[in-house]
Amino acid sequence: MALTKWVIAHFFNGLISVKASEIVETIKAAIEPGLESQGLEVVDLEYRREPIGMVLRVFIDQPSGVNLDTCANASELISRALDEADIINSSYNLEVSSPGVERRLTNERHFRRFIGKEVLVKTIARVNGRKRFKGKLIKADDTGFTIEVEGVNVSLDYEQVAKANLVFTDERV
Repeated sequence: MALTKWVIAHFFNGLISVKASEIVETIKAAIEPGLESQGLEVVDLEYRREPIGMVLRVFIDQPSGVNLDTCANASELISRALDEADIINSSYNLEVSSPGVERRLTNERHFRRFIGKEVLVKTIARVNGRKRFKGKLIKADDTGFTIEVEGVNVSLDYEQVAKANLVFTDERV
């Protein structure tokens, strides 16, 4: 999925400008093996500047769900992995949490898992005259997915997606 924001990162005691997606992928590669060994999935990851400074936000999940202890243990694993990999050389705040009921869908595995659920998809460019699609996810494969929007099936490629989330419904209560 496209990410065009730029951040300033400290590498080799100097400032260089790199795409946020490159930093995120490097961080993800460093932390994912340790988390997966504990049965945890990295659902999403953000690294960005906020009023409190740089924030690394990691959203995790597992089949049995995520609780406070799970997040605390994952936080320790992530901190150790990042210290060992020496990726982030400046201060940052680490936040670890569950993806929540309106979780982001960030890869094809997520789309396949939530077939039959209500989703909200925002596209990078207009598709059929619109950029926002809310409906039932009815199909997903290697290249894209189909949602039923107001009785009409709309097929999208993953590359067209700027952001996709589950939508909270009474069914999920």
